[in-house]
Amino acid sequence: MSGGHFLVPELEKFWRTDDGLTAVERAAAYGIDLSLIEDNLRLTAAERMERNEAALALVRSLEKPLECDAGA
Repeated sequence: MSGGHFLVPELEKFWRTDDGLTAVERAAAYGIDLSLIEDNLRLTAAERMERNEAALALVRSLEKPLECDAGA
């Protein structure tokens, strides 16, 4: 790497692009599980937005009891 950025040697090999690996192959070699990304990319944009809204609603519902406890 250049520009004053340094990686530890075991990570340096994943930064280089001269190894012929695709980004997906490199991520898999690093141990990243891409199955959730792949599953989500099979959904339409509208389906992903619906799931995001549902997750956000869940987080907000879980925050409410915490806010009440903080005020007590």
